Amino acid sequence: MNHIAHCFLSFDDPEVLLGNFIGDFIKGRQWAGYPSGIQKGILLHRNIDAFTDAHWGSLEGVRQLRPIAGRYASPILDILYDHLLYRNWAVYSTDIFDVFAQTVFVNLDAQHTNMPEPLFSRWPRMLEGRFLYAYTTPEALDSVLRGFIARYSIPADADALSAYFWDHIDVFEKNFNLFFPEMVLAVQQKGLTG
Repeated sequence: MNHIAHCFLSFDDPEVLLGNFIGDFIKGRQWAGYPSGIQKGILLHRNIDAFTDAHWGSLEGVRQLRPIAGRYASPILDILYDHLLYRNWAVYSTDIFDVFAQTVFVNLDAQHTNMPEPLFSRWPRMLEGRFLYAYTTPEALDSVLRGFIARYSIPADADALSAYFWDHIDVFEKNFNLFFPEMVLAVQQKGLTG
C-alpha cells in the first residue's frame, strides 16, 4: 500500500497517521524512540505491508507486473493500489476525498518536526504539491510511475508498464476490491497494530 492507503488506514488518529506515514523511514527498533501513538502507527505500517505482501490478490498483481517491473513489481503495485483506492473511494469512505486529503495535510504538517530525514527535508515540497493527489488521475499516476522508475534506476519501460495497467485495469481493480475490504477488517477488528 502507498500514501493514500496508509493515511486512510490510520482512521483519523493524528499520531497513528504520522507513524504510519513515516513507517518506511524507521528501521529496526528505531520505532521505540517515538511517543506511543506514533509507535502504534509505525507498527501498523509494517503490519499493513506484511498483510499486503502475503495476500493472494497482491501476489497475483505482482505476478502480472513482474515481466515488466521485475523485482520492483511489489512497490509498483502499491502505487497502482493507491489509484484504485481513490477510484473506489466512495465504496470505502463516507468522507469526500478532498476533506480527507486536507485533514491529512493539516495533521501531518502539525507534526512534521517528528519526521525523520530525508522525509523531513522533502515535506515542504510534498505538502505544496498536495502529494495525495498524485495518484488520482491517469496523467498524475503515469508521472508517479515514471518518477519512481527513474529515481530507483529500474530497468523497466514506464510507458509499457502504464499501458499494461490501463489495459488490464478491470483485473487489477477486481483483485483490489477483494483484497482491500479484508485489509480494512484486519486493521479494525484484528488489531494489526502490533
